[in-house]
Amino acid sequence: MLKFLSKVLDRPSTPAPRRSAPGASKEPTGTRLGSSPARVRGLLSEIGATRVLVHADRATFAAVQGALGTVTCTWASNQLDDVAAGAAHVEDIDWRSFDAAVVAGSSLARRYRQALRLMAAVDATRPVFWIGEGFEFCGGTLSAPAKMTQVEGLLFNHFDSFFGVKDALQYRIEIYHGPEIKRYYRILRPNQSHVIRLSDHFAASEHPVALAVFVEHPVLTRDRHYRLRLVGDVFWKDSLTTLHSAHEFNRSPSHKVEFRLPGWLVREGEAVLTLPNYDRLAPAGSALEALAGSASTVALRDPQAFVEQSVLPRDGLAADAFFGWRYTGFGGSNWFVLENERALAGGRQGSIAGNHHVSCPVLERDRHSADRDEQARYEQLERDGFVLEAHPVPLTEPDSELVFGFEADAANPRQQLYCVDFFDAAGAHLGRVEHEKVTPGPLFPQELAPGNGAKLALISNNWRKAGLRFKGLKPMANLIVRHRRTGDQDVTEFQSCWRNLGSAVPGFPHWLSDDLAVIGRTNVFGRARCDGGLRTGVMIVNASGRLAYRNTAEATLTVFNAEGSPVSGSVSIPAFSWRMAWLDEIIPNLAEHLGAVANGALLVRSGDADLNCQLVTLTPKGAVSLQHLWGY
Repeated sequence: MLKFLSKVLDRPSTPAPRRSAPGASKEPTGTRLGSSPARVRGLLSEIGATRVLVHADRATFAAVQGALGTVTCTWASNQLDDVAAGAAHVEDIDWRSFDAAVVAGSSLARRYRQALRLMAAVDATRPVFWIGEGFEFCGGTLSAPAKMTQVEGLLFNHFDSFFGVKDALQYRIEIYHGPEIKRYYRILRPNQSHVIRLSDHFAASEHPVALAVFVEHPVLTRDRHYRLRLVGDVFWKDSLTTLHSAHEFNRSPSHKVEFRLPGWLVREGEAVLTLPNYDRLAPAGSALEALAGSASTVALRDPQAFVEQSVLPRDGLAADAFFGWRYTGFGGSNWFVLENERALAGGRQGSIAGNHHVSCPVLERDRHSADRDEQARYEQLERDGFVLEAHPVPLTEPDSELVFGFEADAANPRQQLYCVDFFDAAGAHLGRVEHEKVTPGPLFPQELAPGNGAKLALISNNWRKAGLRFKGLKPMANLIVRHRRTGDQDVTEFQSCWRNLGSAVPGFPHWLSDDLAVIGRTNVFGRARCDGGLRTGVMIVNASGRLAYRNTAEATLTVFNAEGSPVSGSVSIPAFSWRMAWLDEIIPNLAEHLGAVANGALLVRSGDADLNCQLVTLTPKGAVSLQHLWGY
């Protein structure tokens, strides 16, 4: 990340704080930036620009020309008074004659939007810089360990699909590898996408790496947040994992991070945590503590490294023990599990699983018991037919390549008491099993299903029997997918089906807003790809925390190719049912549509229900990756 961000983010012009709904995200609202002449001069110098078009009013052009030093500046404007005074009309000048453009002065937002459109029409790789105040900022970073076979990120201009921004947008793309950084720019029109590949910039991955993307524009999320997520695919040996990028900015270098991972998740191999330091703000002498069970090691961090990593081998660690990490800093760590051939079958070389870290204390928390009033609310929920924070797990047929499971062994405090509600193919409730989980590892609900007709399981904490206080529990729930033949597996953060409730439930809010608890809808994003024999599917579940829920959902799956052209297909999903929607079946001409790039953006939408959607990718050799889709 450019160091200017650290300086600018120390003094952002931020919108007034908004009141959050109970249970809403703690993430800050959007950040607005300023861009100085000195900053733009440095950016022009970095790309070696010598010929610059300046889109500005007359007075500002003179000031900018003086501030930019020795570069040759050509004045252009869209103001007729400026054209009469000698400026070229910005629509008539040949933009191919310039290495870059700079926008400044009056009507800055209008000028900048126009300049991006004109530059995109001739060369989407040439940057358009701006001088002024008050642009919105969004960004995302995706880190991975050293020695990966390939690291890729799909960048999608989603701002039209989610925020109605129909402008072309300019993205600053950065690739970090050890002490090195490379940077380039790309202008994307709405719904266009661009694949960032580590190997296009560094021939070998000898150090921990990261892909980062930033966008600045007059209007992006309308100050809702500053999230921008790449869809990342990390390849290792003959396996892959899919994950989304992080978005940790504007935090103190003394921000404390703790995370733990269950030991059993590494069958044969090692766990790896990436430690970003993109702004190089980690103070000298700061340390990382890594734990494997009760064994602790402390290592000093390298303040000059953009990304570091911590590697912990399984080495006999008990299945019910934890890997853990503690450090100070920010940037968004990812964890990975790298397993060797002894964990697998079918001649496979290795397996990689991964996800972003979730803040969780390493040491066990005190168990805070629910008070009498909360216990009464749990009992009332049961009587009213609600299942609190349940996680919907599809039950596949025995001959299916894939099996899905639930795991929350890193929950803090630990939780062993669960309820499992089962549903048949028509979504009818078959009954409930109370289960005490005494063995570490994933819970595959097929093993508990009553009879052979169960097709979906809702797994929830047995809140009433456990007597746990709702607030303060770190559930750490994950969905796991395993390839039955090879043993390859992947993990993603498991979002609950506390949704489609038809009501706001006092004391137990929807994680975003109670409006979404009452009025369910789906607008989520991922990626589609078909290169190298990869097959992309979306596992879609239509479920609810209300057992009386009966809505059938029509889900539309739209794939945009790199140029932003869409094709769509749809599936119908009854209540408490699921579908594995393979894109090459929903969209038979998928490969032709994606073209030589073989990658594109995926949107899943439904006006009927708030659907749980997971991206599933299969390789011809029996590797599988898993990642939840997300909205903005």
